[in-house]
Amino acid sequence: MSTVLHPTVELGSNNPETVDTASAYLLVQVGNGFVGFVSFQPTQKEVHAWIVYETAVHELEEKVAAIAAKHTWVHTNYKKVLLVQYAATNALVPASLNSDAAKESLLELMNGPLYNTVLAKDIVLQQSLVNHYSIDATAAALLNKRFPKAEWWHLQSLLLTQKASAEPRITVTIRFSEVQLTAERGGNWLLLQSYSYQTPEDVLYYILHAMEQLQLSQEETTVLLQGYINQHSALYDVLYNYILNLQLKEELVYSFPAKEDHPVHLSASLDQVLVCVS
Repeated sequence: MSTVLHPTVELGSNNPETVDTASAYLLVQVGNGFVGFVSFQPTQKEVHAWIVYETAVHELEEKVAAIAAKHTWVHTNYKKVLLVQYAATNALVPASLNSDAAKESLLELMNGPLYNTVLAKDIVLQQSLVNHYSIDATAAALLNKRFPKAEWWHLQSLLLTQKASAEPRITVTIRFSEVQLTAERGGNWLLLQSYSYQTPEDVLYYILHAMEQLQLSQEETTVLLQGYINQHSALYDVLYNYILNLQLKEELVYSFPAKEDHPVHLSASLDQVLVCVS
């Protein structure tokens, strides 16, 4: 029985399978309930193709095989393959205080018991931090086998390689039933956190609570909105009514294939990541 594929995102230039992969990169997005693949050229700042599919861990192997069969550009013969863990089961530790021996207990303290996981870490030299994180063991084994030369990174590690904004700014990324908040001010990262949500009011609460805790005023702080959100939705309406300086993020570093029903602020959520691995 063949797997039926319904992509959440499907962007592609003409014949992405003909791209010279000797100089191109493949980025694999691994998150809670989804997997995505991006073919891009870092030197030319160009995205050749991007697909995202919702999936559960138990169906990941079958789903990835079907995706690779349908999208023949999803393979391992790229100059570099990056596996990016989006799930926020991680702990950021100052490098001077890091203890690898304590990583498991630290992750359990911050995220709860670990079941069927493998542990990984990134060293973020730019911030003198170590990021410990867990990856579902089934997903890790499958993706490591399919992409044996790939590098694992955690999403937060990649974001922290970049210089933070001098002006007060909160970036809100909507990703299925998850919202990610990052806060910046004075060239410093103040917050990197993901939350699950069920209602628009949940997202509003997370934003306003972060602003209160970080002493970011509505008048001085720009709130950038990106990701899987429709401008004509209840979520957008709630945020628009209560956030003073709300903007859809529409500035991109990378060029993306044009598609009429694909908004720029959706591409912005990926663009933010690609800038970090160029």
